Amino acid sequence: MKILAVGAHLDDIEIACGGTLAKMIRAGHDVKVLIMSKSGYTNKEGRVQRSDEVAVQEGMNALHKLGLSNIEILDFPTKDIPWSSDVVNPIDLCIDKYDPDVIFTHHPFDTHQAHVGVSNATISAARRRNTVFFYEPITPSGRSYVAFRPQLYVDITETIDVKNDALREHKTEYNKFGAEDWIEGVHARCGFRGYEIGTKYAEAFEILRLELAFDELTSF
Repeated sequence: MKILAVGAHLDDIEIACGGTLAKMIRAGHDVKVLIMSKSGYTNKEGRVQRSDEVAVQEGMNALHKLGLSNIEILDFPTKDIPWSSDVVNPIDLCIDKYDPDVIFTHHPFDTHQAHVGVSNATISAARRRNTVFFYEPITPSGRSYVAFRPQLYVDITETIDVKNDALREHKTEYNKFGAEDWIEGVHARCGFRGYEIGTKYAEAFEILRLELAFDELTSF
């Protein structure tokens, strides 16, 4: 099976579905990630807190930690990725070329404007694809007026440690968000989702569309 995960920034995918992607890779599936920005950023005062070069290096280290090698990084503005044809088109081209069976992307009611733009652009680009999932936002991006609805769960008990280690590769994000407090926040959410399905750790997804092929059932 071929899986495509689309994210606005280097760290989004690791936070939300890193355990799932690592599990899929270990099971022998083909996984590609498409990141829409190099992910350097400035603070509200305009001071550079993470350069593009540092963000890309940290992101590559993190994705490699998960076992990923098929990585494509585009160069849209970190904070402002709109829902427009300029963004839909490269996602559309990636989908045509890679031909994924499953697509993961941001929840459309995230509170980060770039996440929302990428989510809607992916929905547009994936209009002819039958299996599309939204991964779960986390605070501060998750505090929306429309709640995330967990509908699909993946047991990541065997990959929770590599997910956490991948997040630690984002050293600037790690320091910005409270070091091990950040890791514990993500870890705790996985623990809660695991508790909901009777396992130790899990990641949850909202379903946009899901095709069930009875002749070729595949378990994540």
